[in-house]
Amino acid sequence: MIWDMISAISTAFMAFVIFVAAVIAVWQLCEMRKARQLDAFINLIQFLQREDIREARRVLIEDLSKKKDFGSWSKDEIRQAEKACHTYDAAGIMDTKEFIEKHFIAKENHNSIVQCWEAAKPMIEEYRNKRGKDFWANFEKLYKMARKYEETSKIK
Repeated sequence: MIWDMISAISTAFMAFVIFVAAVIAVWQLCEMRKARQLDAFINLIQFLQREDIREARRVLIEDLSKKKDFGSWSKDEIRQAEKACHTYDAAGIMDTKEFIEKHFIAKENHNSIVQCWEAAKPMIEEYRNKRGKDFWANFEKLYKMARKYEETSKIK
């Protein structure tokens, strides 16, 4: 009879230890996910804030937004616009794949995303005619999220 009681106590203790280990394992997995997202976030921010990327966005927003005819863009202007679009497309991929907090980039960079997309629209339409309707699709998703954020937040 005493052995049955000891066996029951040890079984209950083992169940408790397994439960505690499972809770700790889940907590560690959550922390590892946060660490991966933080690392991806830092890399993305560093990428988006590089001087050459910022200059590309400036050219697109300040200079090319005034030129609605894609045929009048110089080769250098096209390269700058492509660089800006590629970076936001990459950020869109990171958002879609949830490597970073969902919709974070669209919320934090909404103004730049919207202005870049709208300024690059003539080039995007030209490229989509040649390369397919899904060209820079992740940039477009980011643009739509940024527009939605602006509309719901009353930010213009």
